[in-house]
Amino acid sequence: MKKQTTVIRRDKHWYVMLHLEPEHIEHHLQQENEERQRKGRRLFEYFVPYQFLPKAVPDPYAKDVAEQRRDAADANDLRRSMHHFVFIKASANEMTRLVGRPWNREGRLHMHFYRSRAGRRITMPDAMMESFITLCCENRQRFTFGPAIENIDDYDTVVIASGTFKDTEAKVLDVQHTAHGISITLGIPFFHGEKTLTLPGYKPSDLHLPRTVESLLSDHFIDHVEDELIAILNRRVKHPSVTGVEQSEGATLNHLFHYSHVNMSDRPSRCRFRALMLICAVLRVDADSRQALVGELTQLLDGVVEATTEEQAYMFAALYVATANADYRTAAKCYQRQHPEVSQAFQRLLSPIKRMNKNFFKTVTPKHIV
Repeated sequence: MKKQTTVIRRDKHWYVMLHLEPEHIEHHLQQENEERQRKGRRLFEYFVPYQFLPKAVPDPYAKDVAEQRRDAADANDLRRSMHHFVFIKASANEMTRLVGRPWNREGRLHMHFYRSRAGRRITMPDAMMESFITLCCENRQRFTFGPAIENIDDYDTVVIASGTFKDTEAKVLDVQHTAHGISITLGIPFFHGEKTLTLPGYKPSDLHLPRTVESLLSDHFIDHVEDELIAILNRRVKHPSVTGVEQSEGATLNHLFHYSHVNMSDRPSRCRFRALMLICAVLRVDADSRQALVGELTQLLDGVVEATTEEQAYMFAALYVATANADYRTAAKCYQRQHPEVSQAFQRLLSPIKRMNKNFFKTVTPKHIV
């Protein structure tokens, strides 16, 4: 009788790490994921804000050039303030082993834990990390990391009415009376009070984030993500025997997957984008995220087995990539045959799906999960 293998799942947390060279540490983390993929292990999810946030350049042809310059300056201030920070989701044992790797221990620069005053390793709660990544995705929200708030009880507490931090309590740090009314700066304790997330420019009447994630994740942006993922999907289908993840391709997938933390209110856009994030998780060989997104898309389909809308057909196509269940591919192809007017984007997605075979699925299926 074959002995059953027991898989031990340890709690994963977002560890706050420090490193002086963002490009250098991202390179090593990508190499770690390449090695983990070859061994069929769960990939690290990591976030290097300085690498993720591009240097903002104002549009000289914008109607309001002054506002463009202010927005660019704010975005670049955010990028500079996060230069040394690295966030990695892993178990405590994984992080201990990662920090002890020869490339880190013996290298010129070292990644190390960001610790509290008491010496404890600092982690970020999932919900707070998702909000932080969402803010970085917006890339224009004015905030900076400053020192911990002193005498926090002396400040008034307010609740943010809407936006990413809706219903989150915040401290009033400053109130300015301007020619345009009252401007309030809010502070949210991060890293268990070790740092403060500063949010300036609020008004008493609204207390909302000045930009919503929907303004960033428009259909035009989703088109860009789709172009990137379908190009990688085509390469993987055409060359399934190539092992490992080419570094630039792996970095692209990791950056795109940061957006998986963001949700959109528009249902067609959300269905399409979550389907793309499922494909991204498959290409990253990220078994945990793939399983979660398969469940999410299944819920969005709500028992439908034959596509009656393009968004349903799109989700069926993504589910086929994730599960190799031929029924999903059949449902997507049937919709295309019955609706010759389908979008070009959907036709482009179906092209590699029609050519997938068992060799492709072998390369994107992890051997085991640890």
